[in-house]
Formats: sequence, C-alpha cells, structure tokens
Amino acid sequence: MQRFEAAEHLADGSLGRAVYGLEGSPEEGWTVTRDGAERLRVGPGYRALPVSHCGICSTDLARHHLPFPLPQVTGHEVVALDAGAPVAVEINASHAARGLPTDGWCATCRAGRDTHCTGRLVLGIDSLPGGFAPWILAPVGSVVPLPERVDALSATFVEPFAAAWHAVETVSPAEGERVAVLGPGRLGLLVLAALAACRARSGRRFEILAVARSETRAELARRLGADELVRIDDAGPRAGLADVVFETSGSPDGLALAACLARREVHLKSTTGLPSLGLAHPTELVVDELTLQPLADAAPLGPSGGVAVLLGSPDEAGVVRRLEAAGLRVLRGADAAALRAELARDPAAPFDAADVVVAPSLGAVDAAIRPEPGVERGLVRARGVIAVPDLGQARDALLAALLDRGLRVTTSRCGDFRASLPVLAELSGILGGSLGELLVSEVVPARELAAGYAAARDASGSKGVKVVVRHPDGLLQGPS
Repeated sequence: MQRFEAAEHLADGSLGRAVYGLEGSPEEGWTVTRDGAERLRVGPGYRALPVSHCGICSTDLARHHLPFPLPQVTGHEVVALDAGAPVAVEINASHAARGLPTDGWCATCRAGRDTHCTGRLVLGIDSLPGGFAPWILAPVGSVVPLPERVDALSATFVEPFAAAWHAVETVSPAEGERVAVLGPGRLGLLVLAALAACRARSGRRFEILAVARSETRAELARRLGADELVRIDDAGPRAGLADVVFETSGSPDGLALAACLARREVHLKSTTGLPSLGLAHPTELVVDELTLQPLADAAPLGPSGGVAVLLGSPDEAGVVRRLEAAGLRVLRGADAAALRAELARDPAAPFDAADVVVAPSLGAVDAAIRPEPGVERGLVRARGVIAVPDLGQARDALLAALLDRGLRVTTSRCGDFRASLPVLAELSGILGGSLGELLVSEVVPARELAAGYAAARDASGSKGVKVVVRHPDGLLQGPS
C-alpha cells in the first residue's frame, strides 16, 4: 500500500491537506482512501507510479468551477517514473486506456473515441488523484515513454501541447490564411508553438497573429511563433481580423471577442466553467468536442445512416428534408431530456445520443449540450454537430455571427501524446529553445503547492508563464 499526504483542492477554491492511500493491483483493481476512509474504488487496468514533476494549469486553478466532486488532489500535466525512466501519462482512464477486454468496451471506445469514453475517469480532474500527489494511478495503456530530446521541464507540457497540436490539426490552416490566437497565456503560447510547427512541417504559408490586451508577452509570443502581436485596446476589437481565431484566453468574455475577430471559424479551447456569449454550457461544448454551425453550412452534418434530432422547432425551412437528404434518420420533439432517454433505448443509436441536433435558439443549443441538470451527458454525442437553422428568429451576438456571417465554432480537447511527442521534440530546432527553457518561470516543491498556485495566478511579467511542481523524490534533472 502507498500512503502519503497531499494537498487537495476544496470546493471554495482553497487548498487543504489529507492523507491518501492506494491499495490494490493492476489485475484486481484499487481502493483509494482519504484520511483512513474509502474514497474511491476502481477496477483493474491501473498501475501505481511515483510522480516526478507536474505542471500547474488554468484548469487546476479553476477546478472548483467544474462539475466534478471535491475535494480532490488535482494536477494532470504529469511526468512520472516507470522503473526509473521518465514517462508521460495520458489523462483519460477509458476502457481502452485501461487495457480491458474489448467485449467490455463502450461503443465510444469501440469507435476510436476513447477520450470520450462514457465510463472514463480523468486523472487530476474527475475522481482520480492527480500529480500534485507523490503517487498516481495511471491507466496501463496511457504510460508513454519520453524521447531523450524532451527534458524534464518540457515534459510537463506534453499534455497541454498535445491538446494544442490536436487543435491545430483539427483546424488545419490553409495556404495564405491569417490565423490568430486570442490570449497568449499558457495555452495560447502553446497553440502559437503548434502553429509554428505546423507551418514548418507542412510548408504551408499562413500568417500567425497573437491577440492580446497588452504587450506584456509580445516578445515571448514572437519567440513561440507569432509573426505579429495585435493589441486590442479600448477602441474596440478589429472585426474580421483573421480567417480563424483560436480562443484560449481563459475568460468567459473571450468567445464574444473571438466571434467578432474571426471571418470563418472560431476554435474554442477555453474551459472556464462559466457562461459565455449567451451560452450556459460553453465548457461542456469543448469537453465534448462539438461543432456549432449554421444549418446552411456546406460541411457534412453527420454520417449517413446516423441520427438527427430537430429540437423544438417547426419545420418552416425544410429542415427535415435537408437532414433526410444527408442520409440521417430524423427525430422531432421539444423535450431534450425525453429525446435523450429515447435514444438511450434505441439500438440503432450506438452512442445513446444524436449525431446531429438542429437547435433554433441558444436555449436549445444548451439543451442539446446538457439536457438534464447534473448529468454530464449530451443529447448530441461527443464530436457531434449542433446546427442552427435560419428561421428568421431574433439575433443576439452569437446567432448573428452564425446565421448572418456563416461563422462556425469548432472545439477540441485532449490530444494524442504519441502523435504530438515527436513534434514537441522538434520544437527546440523550430523555436530556438525548448518549451521548458522558454516558458517555465518557477519550480516549487510539492509541499509548497499553495505558493505555486499563487505564482501561477500571477499573470504579470513576460516570463511569468508556467509554474511546475517537483516532488522530493523526483529523479529527473531540473531546477530545484
């Protein structure tokens, strides 16, 4: 049994301390105790690994805004040790990641979408104790050896850089486009680096802009790949500044600004847990990697033979005909929760949800994302589409952007560590320095996590970007 004291995130956003224990085996499963009482019991498919380093990110700081139980030991940007060798740990404990027999997998894992596994826990975010503890339970299939060219501090960026690389690959900027990153903070700087790597690897020539309210990080943004820093001052935003805007500001106001700046697409990455631009569930939009688009968009709506739901709307614009022409089976109704329950009983809906939901209002969009309070399941499946028809309805800012300007909102969440690690290893040559050298501002002992949180919240200073926690027994090289 591993027994240790660790800092934990409390419901009011403060930090406390408790004694945790891990007892079990990869074959039989594990029991997690907190102050001597059972806290969590998980099945087989996990290994206990010691933690060396763990980065502090905005999700950690905002953990009390997310819809998962507290207290919890947080920290998901983990570098652990496996027989003394440094490894990264992918954070989604899905059926696939745990190496369970395939006949026990959910339909989502079988479809290759295991980061959206309906039975997953998430390291340091949902239930599983995270890397601010000296030990973690790592899914057996999620332990990824680090290349020699990736140093210890840069290795703490594997998780967020994988998410940034996934975002850039999802958007795939085209030749000649202007691409802007709104908010050159921790995540925004990594998206800039991922864009620079994409440009270097693909040979496509596109312009990279960093958009901010100050020039505090102008030099650093340029080091990470930005061709230009655009300052948004009191005169207001510059409408149509870029073809694509990556929204990484970490602010609930960021979506409104991004929607103004973008000509064709906003790629939303911020997960604040707070409402934004009239949407109650923008964080869940990102968590489920959904696309929000006008129904008139020429992009495919969903797979032929899939399921579409027309939610709470008369068919004034031939919506059903359009959906059926796309090869979709159509359900209609006004009660999103009842439709969700109907799909859960439908053997022809393998994900217990619709591939496409047509929603004529922002209220209907929210209902498609989370139809039942407190239930983290959508009427639309993960990586599905919410399409808004033009029925002549009143336009607020977001509906006007979608329906009058044809804007699309795409999202992405976790990336593939194995796909992004070679890119991470190449960054030193592309940027003239490793991410650890360029972005880590402070390394604190794990026992001083509260001081690390305070430093991570301090956005002042061009180098005040990333704080990393180091455990006393960590064997990797790096500043003490």
